[in-house]
Amino acid sequence: MDRNNIIECGGFYFIHNFDSGNLGHVERVPTELIAPTINLKTNTSETPDYEFNLWTRPDCAGTEFENGNRTWFYFGIQAAEPNVQVRLNIINLNKQGKMYNQGMAPVTRTLPGKPQWERIRDRPVHSTDDNTFTLSFKYRTSENAKATTFFAFTYPFSFAELQIALNSIDLKMLPLPSPQSLDDIYYYRECLIYSLEGRRVDLLTITSHHGITTEREQRLKNLFPENQERPFKFQNKKVIFISARVHPGETPSSFVFNGFLNLLLTRNDSIAIQLRKLYVFKMIPFLNPDGVARGHYRTDTRGVNLNRVYLNPSLTYHPTVFASRALIRYYHFGYEKDEDLFEDSKSFTSRSIGNISESAEFTETKKKKNLAKGSDYKREKSSSAKALSRNKSSTTIKQVSNEETQSVSGEAAHLAEQVHDMKLQEMPSQMNDATSYVDSNTNLEETSSLLNDNVLRSCLGSTVHLSTSEELKMHGGNPLRPLRETLKNSISLLMESNNSIAGDSSMESKAARLANVKMGWCDECQRAVSRLEDTMPGIANMVPGYSAMILAETPKYHSIDEYREHQRQQIDAQERKLQDTEFPTDGATVYFCTNCFKRYVMSEFDEEIKLSEPLSCTSVGVSVCVGDNGDVCVPAARPIPNTDDAIVLQTGPPPKEEKPKSPVKTVAKKKPPPANTTIAPKVVYKEPDSGLYLYIDLHGHASKKGIFMYGNHFEDLDHSVECMLLPRIMSLNNLHFHFSSCNFTERNMYLKDRRDGMSREGSGRVAVLKATGLVRSYTLECNYNTGRLVNVLPPAVRDTPLPTAPHAGMPPKYTPHIFEEVGRSLGASILDLTGQHPNSRIPCSEHRNLSALREWLRAHTRTMRPQC
Repeated sequence: MDRNNIIECGGFYFIHNFDSGNLGHVERVPTELIAPTINLKTNTSETPDYEFNLWTRPDCAGTEFENGNRTWFYFGIQAAEPNVQVRLNIINLNKQGKMYNQGMAPVTRTLPGKPQWERIRDRPVHSTDDNTFTLSFKYRTSENAKATTFFAFTYPFSFAELQIALNSIDLKMLPLPSPQSLDDIYYYRECLIYSLEGRRVDLLTITSHHGITTEREQRLKNLFPENQERPFKFQNKKVIFISARVHPGETPSSFVFNGFLNLLLTRNDSIAIQLRKLYVFKMIPFLNPDGVARGHYRTDTRGVNLNRVYLNPSLTYHPTVFASRALIRYYHFGYEKDEDLFEDSKSFTSRSIGNISESAEFTETKKKKNLAKGSDYKREKSSSAKALSRNKSSTTIKQVSNEETQSVSGEAAHLAEQVHDMKLQEMPSQMNDATSYVDSNTNLEETSSLLNDNVLRSCLGSTVHLSTSEELKMHGGNPLRPLRETLKNSISLLMESNNSIAGDSSMESKAARLANVKMGWCDECQRAVSRLEDTMPGIANMVPGYSAMILAETPKYHSIDEYREHQRQQIDAQERKLQDTEFPTDGATVYFCTNCFKRYVMSEFDEEIKLSEPLSCTSVGVSVCVGDNGDVCVPAARPIPNTDDAIVLQTGPPPKEEKPKSPVKTVAKKKPPPANTTIAPKVVYKEPDSGLYLYIDLHGHASKKGIFMYGNHFEDLDHSVECMLLPRIMSLNNLHFHFSSCNFTERNMYLKDRRDGMSREGSGRVAVLKATGLVRSYTLECNYNTGRLVNVLPPAVRDTPLPTAPHAGMPPKYTPHIFEEVGRSLGASILDLTGQHPNSRIPCSEHRNLSALREWLRAHTRTMRPQC
């Protein structure tokens, strides 16, 4: 029986209708079927008085976005009898056998009586039968018949708890008194944006009054919905950006966040004073408040892993990440800047070629899995749907209108999101207001000659079925209609953007421009395919419309002198073109890239016109090959994209002439080209003149032991050393931080998830590097259970040295206190980065100083990298 989301079973009441609660279904095991177990402590046989089978709710349970994340559980039990033994079997969890083999155990508390969370005393037992993972544990009911005993996957920290904590800080800190000293705390709390379900996403600003100005920060477009002034700006102080809970079930991140926050708000702590003096801290405690409140483990309310959409988040579907990325760019540039067109080659090739077909295959696989599901969970779906509708936090919730919550459904939504992610830029007009989509659709009739089925099909690729106009007019909802309309809207917006002449808005001029609109492949996509051809021979012939176009624009020459003369003519023509005009001429042809939807313009010389690039930033990359008849053959010259402040493109040496390869040899295995003959542009990140100093996104981790960081990979040795410096210092300041477990590999930047196939390239850590060039961009991970080691910390300079050297103990079970200490150690390590820690441990360590520490990391990096 399920009354008001309280499940009654066998006289016991199972409670789950609260913030972060998660329980789906309960069944009682008949008394005669309860099997005895051996008590490992007493080595005697015990038979519980009661036994129950429990099912958790997967993320987005009962909705079209339901997915396979079933690790988080959190519920309470009011027992029918006091002081009886009960066995609980949670039988539909994700397979986390490795973690539970290492001693992981759920946590429990009893209200009233034992309000503090602690791990259950008896070690749980797990088993796998018919591919179903079951976790079993026992407990004894309270003597108080009115008490409720709670159980959770790990130490919870709910959205309501966060709001209570922040409100208590507000009471202590606000309103800010007149500063008596420049060291006084400057604290500011504001609502950055509302989540999909209307929960507030808080942004905290913490610093001192050093460098304060009378100017306030800019109110960014679509952000800061409440009528509240922005905080003041500060001179000569860079921003440190810290966020947590993008994955709602990873609660250790909140405790690390709280430890760091409590340090910053300590008035008389020397480390906190120095941190506030040097930096402005921007902190987002919950990036996924909806997922937290609904008891999800990894995704938001639409089943999206938000830590995979940072490259191109949607204000409509991913508002919290959209806001976070907008803030990061604002603090990096110092002003609100539109998104750049440039993407490095690694990013482009991993997200463009075959993206639609892969997503279609993934959707079909997911559909088959859903059809093959057993009936264990189906019977409680209807009750779970009702539970979800009521399971909203009652505090600080903004009511969202129907128009704002209207979403695309099913597999069409997945495909539409892939289309959205593939765009190289998000046009400003797309997010101006809620009516932009409707307005753009009203203009589609004027462009029907362009936006026909053939054009849409060329955008989607040959593997995706496109509904005809007649099918779309059928009664009922057509699953591909949202995808078709998304494509039309995207192309329509691209056409209207930067494609009008001042004072010329007549229908005749529009018709004339549309006559020159065609589909093709932009230079960046062509280069991507060319690079893939080296490792995937024949891919150019598999891409629709690519090979014929390239052959048509690849001229042949009978001598090298003729080729060089043509190159000089091309370069001269390009210089004249850029000097004459910044806009396409009347005779220029407007194209939309078949692969990425980018709008570009081709000149009369069949060259892509770069409208926004100055001549000084344009260079031409040329490769030469010999044709079958001995003629010199070169692809059309293509300008390299303009770089921004944080990225420098370095081109390798010119290629040597190669002999023609027969089709048979192309299919056969071939040796990789020597390292010194590569011609693909190489992305090198440099420390920009940025307002951003450090980015850290906090997480929890199930499989890998310890507390550690993920950093990005750099070919440049000095950048690698700077990236590793903070994690190495953390291991000198914290007992439980594992530098040996940190990962700085390129593979870890682009690894795809096994479940959803999404790349870590879309994570905050990698996307911040790509957007800003920031070397110090990290993910900090905390294992839920324990670590592999305990560090021996060197003494601080001003501390009294111990008479005997301390010995490393056994790794303890991690608790909120240990996670909070990690947050405090992070503050000390940030000061050590620049040698401004008032009581550092580095002088008493094996390294003695920062210079020697960098040299140690330089040698460590050389050892870890493969020798060429």
